[in-house]
Amino acid sequence: MNKFFIALFALIGLLVAIVLLAPQLIPAKTYKGRLETAASTAMGRSVTMGDDISFSIFPQTAFRVSSLEIANAEGFTDDYFARVSEAQIGVKLFPLFSGEVELDQFILTEPDIKLERTKSGLVNWNLAQTTDNAPADDNAGALPQLRDLRLGDVRIVNGTATYTDHMTDAAYTAETINLDITLNSLNTPLEADGNLVFQGTPSKIDIVLTTPGKILNKEEANLKIDMVLGATSASADLALNLSDTLSYAGPVRLDAPDLPAFAALMGAALQDAPGFDALAVSGAVTGGANGLRLAGADIQFDKIDAHGDIAFDWSKVRPMATGALDAGTLDLRPYLPPPTETPEGFPAWSEDKLDLSSLRNIDAQFDVTADSIFLNDIKTGKSELKLIISNGRMTAEIPELAMYGGQGSGRLVVNARNATPTFSGVFDMSAVNAEPFSLDLLKTDRLLGLGSFKFDFTANGASQAAIMRSLDGAGGFDVANGALKGFNLLKLARTATTLEGGLNPAAIANAIATAQGVDEVTDFSEFLSNFTIDNGLVTTKTINLNGPFLTMIGSGSVNLPEQSLDLRLAPKATSTASGEGGRALTIPLRLTGTFNNPKIAIDVESLAQGRAETQVRGLLDNVLGKEENADAEGADPETSPEEGAADRLIDGLFGKPKKKDPTPDNTGDASETPDPTGQDLVKDALGNLFGQPQADEQPEEEAAEDEPK
Repeated sequence: MNKFFIALFALIGLLVAIVLLAPQLIPAKTYKGRLETAASTAMGRSVTMGDDISFSIFPQTAFRVSSLEIANAEGFTDDYFARVSEAQIGVKLFPLFSGEVELDQFILTEPDIKLERTKSGLVNWNLAQTTDNAPADDNAGALPQLRDLRLGDVRIVNGTATYTDHMTDAAYTAETINLDITLNSLNTPLEADGNLVFQGTPSKIDIVLTTPGKILNKEEANLKIDMVLGATSASADLALNLSDTLSYAGPVRLDAPDLPAFAALMGAALQDAPGFDALAVSGAVTGGANGLRLAGADIQFDKIDAHGDIAFDWSKVRPMATGALDAGTLDLRPYLPPPTETPEGFPAWSEDKLDLSSLRNIDAQFDVTADSIFLNDIKTGKSELKLIISNGRMTAEIPELAMYGGQGSGRLVVNARNATPTFSGVFDMSAVNAEPFSLDLLKTDRLLGLGSFKFDFTANGASQAAIMRSLDGAGGFDVANGALKGFNLLKLARTATTLEGGLNPAAIANAIATAQGVDEVTDFSEFLSNFTIDNGLVTTKTINLNGPFLTMIGSGSVNLPEQSLDLRLAPKATSTASGEGGRALTIPLRLTGTFNNPKIAIDVESLAQGRAETQVRGLLDNVLGKEENADAEGADPETSPEEGAADRLIDGLFGKPKKKDPTPDNTGDASETPDPTGQDLVKDALGNLFGQPQADEQPEEEAAEDEPK
């Protein structure tokens, strides 16, 4: 708006010059040409007037002109700089002789002012500048010297002003401008208040300039502005300097409860995306035509409340914001895809398209310290981050991250430059309280303890579900001195002794039911695992749990896209707390189902294989005899008494690795070579077990046929 008033003052100056010259040119119509020449010389621009010109001295000194037009300078696009449909000026005669202008009436009807800046930075309201390459002589635009100017009834009726900036391709329009202006002297404040329609939005403005005389003398003046643009209100109390280039400094305040509407008024339309709803800023500003800097600023942006120093540069296609901020609460939930709401349990992955276009609204570089950060359901403690947004790509470097009682660091990159956004991140946390962390992240509170978590990932996709289907990465966790709630693995393993009599379904169901319950827990001293992720499939080969009277190993997979589980676990209960010595019992388990409905059961497949192995071993012991088996000729001297021919047979049946065969003695008779693998014993055992003939035996009928006759 300051550009509009600069042009307005120039127009007022022109009309005042005409008033000063007019008494010397009476009758006005007769001397129209001389009047236009004198005005053109005074303005440094071509000035034309309509034929309806009048000037009278009695009974009141008055001047009236229609169709007044001031030409534009060369190099600018519009044909004229200003045009006034009609100007009515009532001036007191006697002060004119002493070089003062005192107006009884000054009414501009339908003024139209065209403000413009070229790509090279030249402006058309600088009357000392005539072309892009050739500025006019310093005195070319000088107006007749005024000792003072006093205004009576001063009004602008139904005016229009436009501003076109070819450096930034910005354009602004103010229409239906109706202002009342008061000026008792050039050395007293100029006051202007009224209404206008700015960029199609009804607005109000109240201006106090102290004082116009300083502006005319190219000195620093004070400008106080209060305005309302639609729902947005703003105020400033600025030290204003227009001598060379525009500069200003002072306290400012902006309250934009509808930020998208305000941004559209300023020519920086925001993407229709989550967040960027409201902005309130106050602080001490210094700036110019292309940007500003706020020191000690208080900022309320959506749900973010921050304090610090910030700067804005709007000279480029996208505004650029930089600064250092200290935020009490950094709530990033408005800019993230909202989690899918479900009545209870883990939410389903949404197929709705993610809207990350808000990252293309502005470029930014901020150093932020926050007491807490909200990332949907995840809440951190005091943290530091360096936030960089560049053309739709956001990088958040987090050198200090406090989360659920622990500390760590991380890095998150969101790239929304293309139609399909990409994501990557690395997080490393230690001493995290596992229960609230798993509750917020996994919607379950069944894990207790202090844990370390590491996770790095990459993904792409335009929806939550697509991201899960493309997720790749690796990670691990190590939780110490905790518990698993809702299930007692130790009780299950001990209860499973009821299965010694056979695979009884009722006994299996009873063992599982006994081990489950709200009050059941599995205490552990350490619970750890490492995993990899390939297209959303989490695979782990190492699950280890150690606790009093219990150890557990396991492996399996978690299908993130399907939210399903398939884990094989083998808890082993011992009769001693340390697990050393005493009696031990291992019971295989299988965890299946979904995140919302996990199911745990005896791993019948593994159990059946194990029991079959035990039963065959017992049969072989009965057939071969453990002592005979242990002392058999050709037995491995390193084999324990319990690992004789029966064990080697079991190895063959159930795929267990065999020990390396000793090198046979090639000096002896091949027929006398010992059988280190026990194959002959196996054949004999199978024959005894199943009554089958051995390979080197023949039925009696065949033997009879082979005998010589």
